[in-house]
Amino acid sequence: MSDWFNYAATLKILVFGLLVGAALPALFAFATRVNAAGNGLAVAGAGSVGARRPLLIALSWAMFLVVLAVVVIGVLFIARDFLGHHFGWYLLGAKPK
Repeated sequence: MSDWFNYAATLKILVFGLLVGAALPALFAFATRVNAAGNGLAVAGAGSVGARRPLLIALSWAMFLVVLAVVVIGVLFIARDFLGHHFGWYLLGAKPK
């Protein structure tokens, strides 16, 4: 470990940045594609609609909910001290001051 450069912190930032910056948008895009396939739009030709697949639609909405949950938890994590100070809600590791 160098006094000038913290390799462990840099690795954590890199991994978290890749997960949030690449994996989460990719999951959203994949959910959109699965939703289109579930509604019969992805496999149909121009101007026609295929059969609906309720299992794919449910899977896509589950993926959308995962993306939404990660976004909400991220916002709550960023605002945890504000919420604790103003409302008394000490969430996600916030400590009373």
